[in-house]
Amino acid sequence: MTPTLAIVILQYGNWRDTVACLQSLVPAVQRGQARVIVVDNASSDDSVAQLNRWMRGEHADLARPVHDTVARHWWPLTGASAQWSVTGAGQQLSVLAPWTLVQADANRGFAAGMNVGIRLALQDDSVDAVWLLNNDTVVDGDTVSAIRRSLDESPPTTGQFGTTVCYYDRPTIVQSVGWCRWNAWLATSHRVHDGASVTQPVMRTVQQPGYVYGASWILRAGALREVGLLSEEGFLYGEELDWSCRAAARWQTALIAGAVVWHREGATTGARTEPGGAARSELADLCGISARLRLTRRFFPGRLPAVYSGLLGAALNRWRRGDARRAAAVARLVLRGGLPAPRPADAGVSHSSTTP
Repeated sequence: MTPTLAIVILQYGNWRDTVACLQSLVPAVQRGQARVIVVDNASSDDSVAQLNRWMRGEHADLARPVHDTVARHWWPLTGASAQWSVTGAGQQLSVLAPWTLVQADANRGFAAGMNVGIRLALQDDSVDAVWLLNNDTVVDGDTVSAIRRSLDESPPTTGQFGTTVCYYDRPTIVQSVGWCRWNAWLATSHRVHDGASVTQPVMRTVQQPGYVYGASWILRAGALREVGLLSEEGFLYGEELDWSCRAAARWQTALIAGAVVWHREGATTGARTEPGGAARSELADLCGISARLRLTRRFFPGRLPAVYSGLLGAALNRWRRGDARRAAAVARLVLRGGLPAPRPADAGVSHSSTTP
């Protein structure tokens, strides 16, 4: 049985980003190197109809991206010269089709949506790894081959892999080499080698505590079956660190130098570009704070006093910036210990690429 890489892409709206990502994966699927599962997280727009249009090759008029480095991997949009295998969440199957579209009945957040695709992938015994890929990424043409080599050559105890992620609008600048460090005293993270040039030598060592950068995250099927799927406690954030902490005693991590994707940061979390940088939506803000408390309580309980102090300071900073309503919402959430995690009934966000 030939090992198969299943690529799971979660999307909520933002179908233009999704079809660019899918187009960049067409060569790998046609070569038989991968199969793609798209989970539409109950989009409130016409995303499913637009994905069907892409499959038929009807989006050739979309604007060409500025940078040739990225453009050559997905533009123009020509479709996949195939058709979707359409299914619902929870349906049983034994063999994955090359292209599967799953329509979730509700948007329950990133982890729940990704778990729909993971469960589907693991029903196929030929699937030896699942690649969780942001819908706002574009994939280099050699990346799937590099992932396949790493899966075949790495020790079987390597349970997860990260790839190099670069900025979509600055394609030669690294966003992360695939790993994020976690500061347990502050419950914050930073992406390793963010801002480096792809031409300069970088370290690809994994230092704990930390996690694979979730915009491009590969998990062995055996590790998923042993450790379990993603935690669905929150609507956004925290899934990568939670899974990595649960897996750390048994499974190792590798970062794949030859695997590159470009990421349109902020497209999926409601962030907006302002003179001072990208600002989170209130939903993302509150979900991030909830995740920081939840992760600290579970894995780093001795650091809770420091984290509480820092988060109450964050509420004060929002008040000082003139956002009293958000400051009050943050303070209430912190005083409740981050629970219950924010889960809006009508959320316009599907997921984030990383733990806050």
